[in-house]
Amino acid sequence: MLGVFVSGWPAVILVAALPEIGDNLHASQTTLSWVLSLPMLIGAVMLPTFGRLGDLKGQRRVFLIGLTVCGAAAILTALSWNAASLITFRTISQTAGFATAPTAVAIIMETFPLDARPRALGMWAFVSAAAPALGLAFGGPMVELLSWRGVFIVQGALALLFFPLCLRWLDETKRRSNIGFDIAGGITLMLATGSILLYLDRGGSWGWTQPAELCLLVAAPMLALLFIRIEKRAKFPLLPTGLFANRAYSMPAVSEFLSQASSNAVFFSAPLLLQQRFGKTIAETAFLMLPLPLGMCFGAIIGGRVAARYGERLGGLIGTNAMALSMLLFLAGYNTENMGLVTIALIVQGIANGFVRPAVASAGGAALSPEYFGVGMATLRMIALLGSTMGISIALAASVVGGFRAIYITTFVLALMATATMTRVISHKRLTGTLEERKEQERKLIAHMETQAGLTTLPAFEG
Repeated sequence: MLGVFVSGWPAVILVAALPEIGDNLHASQTTLSWVLSLPMLIGAVMLPTFGRLGDLKGQRRVFLIGLTVCGAAAILTALSWNAASLITFRTISQTAGFATAPTAVAIIMETFPLDARPRALGMWAFVSAAAPALGLAFGGPMVELLSWRGVFIVQGALALLFFPLCLRWLDETKRRSNIGFDIAGGITLMLATGSILLYLDRGGSWGWTQPAELCLLVAAPMLALLFIRIEKRAKFPLLPTGLFANRAYSMPAVSEFLSQASSNAVFFSAPLLLQQRFGKTIAETAFLMLPLPLGMCFGAIIGGRVAARYGERLGGLIGTNAMALSMLLFLAGYNTENMGLVTIALIVQGIANGFVRPAVASAGGAALSPEYFGVGMATLRMIALLGSTMGISIALAASVVGGFRAIYITTFVLALMATATMTRVISHKRLTGTLEERKEQERKLIAHMETQAGLTTLPAFEG
C-alpha cells in the first residue's frame, strides 16, 4: 500500500500545476501534455509486461525495483531544466511506478487466502483511489509553498524512505518458467498509438494537412494492422485478438475506452478552465478538483451495488449518461462563467466514472474463461489507459479548433458513443429466490465485482 500510494499521489496535482510548469520552463501546454500522455502510453503497454516479469523473476523483486526507480527518477524530475528533460524523467518515474500495480495485486493474491482477498483488494483499490485525492488536498499548498519541484522531491524522498520497510515486510512470490514477452507487439502498439497522438497534438501548430501530419495519419492505421498481424502469430501476445471476437468482452472494452477518453479529456482541461476562465490559484484549483476523485470513490461504491442488483448494463448506462450530462454542465458553466455549475459538473463527472468502472470490469470479467482471466483483465486495463491517453490529445486538438467549447462538445459526443456501446453490454442474470437468498447472492456478486474492479483500477487517473 505504501508503494502504490507513493507512485500514484502526484499525478492529479501535476495536471493543476502544468500552467506554472510551462511558465517556469518556457514550454507550451501542447508540449507539456506529453508529461501526462507519454507515461500513460508506455505504461499501458508495460503493465502486462511488468506482471509477466514478476511471474518470471519474482513479484517482490519487480515491485522493489519499480519503487526505487520511481523515487530516484522523481528526484531527477525535480531537477528538470527544460520540457524535454521533464518529460524524460517523469516518463521513467511514472512508468517504473506502474510496476507497483500488477505486482502489488499478485503479492496480495499469493499472500491472502481466497476468502480474505476481496477485502485486501478492496484496500488496494481504496489506496489507489485515495492517493490522488490526498495529492490534491496537500499538493496544492505544497506547490505554492515549494513550487512544483517540491512535489517530486517529496515523492522521491517517500519512495526511498518506504523502500527498507517494503524490503523487510514483503515475501517473494513463486516463480514461473513458462513466461514469454511480446516485444515486437509492444513496440508496434506504442508506435501506432503514438502516431495518432502526435497527429492530434501537433495539428494546431504544424497544420492539419502538412506532409508530416499526413505521414502520421497514414502511418497510424498501417502500424495498427501490423500490430494485429503480430498479435495473431505471437506465442505470448500482448493483446490476444481472439478476446475481441466475443461480444460479451469486446463491448465493455470499447465502452471503457470511449468513457476514459471522454473523462480524461475533461480531467486534463478542468484545471486550465479553473485557472484561465475563473482566475483560480493552484491551491484553489486543487481544492476545487477534489470532488472529482472523491466522486469516483462514491460512484464506484454505489455503482457496484446498482450493477450487482440490476445488471452491469444498467449500472454502466447510468454512468455514461451521467458523463454526458456533466459535459453539458461544463459547457453551461463555461458559457455563463458560473462556478457553481462547474463544481456540480466535477461531482457528476466523478460519480459517473465511478459507476462505469465496476460495471465494465464485472461484465468483461464474466465473459472470460478462467484460463484467460488474468490476460483479459490486464488487457481491459491497458485499453482504459490507452483511452485516457487518447483523451488528452483529443482535448488538445479540440481546444485548438474551438477552445473549451469544442472540448466539451467533443467529450459529450464521446460519452454518447460510450452510451451506445454500453447498450450492447451483456448483464449477469438477475437475482432470484427468496429475499434472504437474493441478499446472499448480491453479497457474493458484489464481492466478486469489487475484486474484478480492483484488478482494473488505475492508480493515477481512473482510481
